[in-house]
Amino acid sequence: MTSQYDYSLLKSYGQDVFISENVDIRRPHLITIGNYVAIDSFVVITTRLEVGSHVHISPHCSIIGGEKSKLIMKDFSGFSAGCRIACASDDYTGKGLINPMVPQKYRTTTHSVVTMEKFATLGTGVIVHPGITIGEGAVVGSGSVITKNLKPWGIYVGSPARWVKERDRKIIYRYEKEIVGKKL
Repeated sequence: MTSQYDYSLLKSYGQDVFISENVDIRRPHLITIGNYVAIDSFVVITTRLEVGSHVHISPHCSIIGGEKSKLIMKDFSGFSAGCRIACASDDYTGKGLINPMVPQKYRTTTHSVVTMEKFATLGTGVIVHPGITIGEGAVVGSGSVITKNLKPWGIYVGSPARWVKERDRKIIYRYEKEIVGKKL
């Protein structure tokens, strides 16, 4: 795939990577991308980003946090349209001013790492708070808000997201083996 995006700005990227020309990456020198990755139109990325292989970021997602924070997306993870990933946040309890345009000495900001483990997927419009780990194979239903770490292979929905039931992982592992074993 090709697009008008200048891939040479990225720290590193693999084969078969597509970044829409309508993506806003504020710190491309802090971005690493594996193989078989697509980042669709109107995605905004303001933080460090480490993307594995076979990853999709759908349109209208925002991944924020500045250069001191980071999002890690492991192999076969993905975001559906309109997800909001906050890797950093100002303190809203009155300990400082709230606004990235205010000098840092007047703010109290929490920087973090948000991690999407292998096979983790977020439905449309999911919001993820700072410091969260989405366990391997966990999936989150549309419109959910994630305020706590999610255990592996669970299906979660709601605000805040709550466990509904477990996913069957056998077929997922089998498909991964078939895909990775093939020369794509």
